[in-house]
Amino acid sequence: MAVDAHDHRMTMRIIIGVDGSDPSIAALRWAGYEARRRNAEIRVVSCCTTINEAAVEVVGRAIKLVAAMDPTMLVEGVTPMSSAVVGITESAESGDEIVVGSTGQSGILDGLIGSVAAGVAHRAHVPVIVIPAKSSAESGDKMNKIVVGVDGSSGSLHALEWAFGEALASDAELTVVHGWINPYVDQQASSCRLHTQIESDAMRELQTSLESLGPRLYSGSVEIYPRLSELTPAEALLKEADDADLVVVGSRGRGELRSLLLGSVSRTVLERAPCPVAVVRRSENC
Repeated sequence: MAVDAHDHRMTMRIIIGVDGSDPSIAALRWAGYEARRRNAEIRVVSCCTTINEAAVEVVGRAIKLVAAMDPTMLVEGVTPMSSAVVGITESAESGDEIVVGSTGQSGILDGLIGSVAAGVAHRAHVPVIVIPAKSSAESGDKMNKIVVGVDGSSGSLHALEWAFGEALASDAELTVVHGWINPYVDQQASSCRLHTQIESDAMRELQTSLESLGPRLYSGSVEIYPRLSELTPAEALLKEADDADLVVVGSRGRGELRSLLLGSVSRTVLERAPCPVAVVRRSENC
């Protein structure tokens, strides 16, 4: 987060990685809309491993596109000499957000999302929003429905906090999803009683997560819709994602393994969701 030298206010930045590809331009547009919602500045990042005029040209075109969207928006461009993953993640400070396209020019896929998008989502210490390659030109202009998954963990509660703030900034409704499954389906003797108990526990966990919002839960500032779904967490989120504008998932850091691992739910949703996905990670010290 940048500090304004004139009034010493903390200014949020949206970090956007671009490489000139159509997916990165779609992500750039989404970042522009997000900056408008958040009253944030934009930092355009195009990385190169050697001195490369092409990266400078890509940044220049991106800055012009942002200016065409909103001439009043503050935007800067940088071309760090590093890999894309390192350059993008290290351009962000606490309080910023990162936006990347799901695939880029390399065409190298890691699963169903591009290697850069996957790497940034793994490594970043700030929220990362991954924009699908098939997003429309106006994706992100208006958000009506935001979906967030909760499971009672501190990581999911942190994601819920971020999702609430995004819904508030977007004037969108917030659907809070808790997926659960009955692991004892083969035990016939008391399966009905077990099913009822597990469902009751899941309902209580969902309500506890919602209550972590405190007075905001009942303030009316955001319309909140709880969803208890008898599906795996990933399946429950993907079901709600069909008509959503953004899905939010939590992901905890794991010390030295943080750059190598992403939770299975987060990874599945990133790979399969038809809409943008925000991966919100708690601080390493949390």
